[in-house]
Order: sequence, then C-alpha cells, then structure tokens
Amino acid sequence: MKCQRCDETSHTYWPDSFDNHGGYVGNGQEWADAAMTWHDKIHSCSHHISNVLSEIDGTRAKRESMFVCVVPFKDPEVTMFQAGRYRDLCEKRDGVWKILHRTCIWDWIDVRPVNSDWDIVNVPRVSHWGAWHPEDPIYKDWVDSPATEFCR
Repeated sequence: MKCQRCDETSHTYWPDSFDNHGGYVGNGQEWADAAMTWHDKIHSCSHHISNVLSEIDGTRAKRESMFVCVVPFKDPEVTMFQAGRYRDLCEKRDGVWKILHRTCIWDWIDVRPVNSDWDIVNVPRVSHWGAWHPEDPIYKDWVDSPATEFCR
C-alpha cells in the first residue's frame, strides 16, 4: 500500500519481509493492503504501540513492542478491544531500519456492544470527530476547520 503523504510503498517493512498476524501470513509490505480490507467494515481504528524493547546486534535487532487496538465495527455494532505484542526481527540497510520478520503474539481480546454516549464525558455531538483520510480534521485547515456532527 502506498503512503498517502509521500507515495512510498512501505515505511515499516523490507520488500523481502515476512509477517505472521495469525489471520494473515505473508509478505510484510502486503500486510497493509490486507489490513485495509477492513476499512469499509469499521468506523475507525486506534492502534497504540508502547513499551518497546530492542536488542541491537550490528545490523540486526530483536524488538518486542506491546500493542492495544480499539476498533468500533459498523455491523454488528460492537467495539473490539485487542492487545498483544509484536516480535520483530529488524534489519538495517543503507542506514535505514525496517522490519524483516514480524510475529504477532495475541494476549487478549474483548468484544462489547457499542456505547456512543459522549454526553457522559460532556463532548457535544457537534465537535471535531475523527474520520478517514481526507475528511479527518488532521488533513483540514489547522485554524479554520469546522466541527462536524457525530455520525454514529
């Protein structure tokens, strides 16, 4: 999948990389295309990576990082919470580090009915709501972008 900002194919994986996400096993650069098949089925995806541990040995590095992913689905109207770890073998080529081999280690998942009650935290229905490119506020004018109606 090409980056929408710079037209590069992959910032993350080497062309000869491998990714095992369980439901997807194949070339690392093609993982993004596989993940995007969910785009029309979900409202958004919040994917957080933290607690990165890297052991560097020359031009190779073993890396573990934790992830939490929150995905509200359109149909059925549920929110999926999942977490785990990435076990990456990274390689440095021409001064650039990218993933050569990734294994996704799943630690937990929880699926719950959607509760879109933003009133509980006093967020108005007309506000700056996240959306897919190019409608997301981050792609709009940083001073004059109008608020939008919550669509779910």
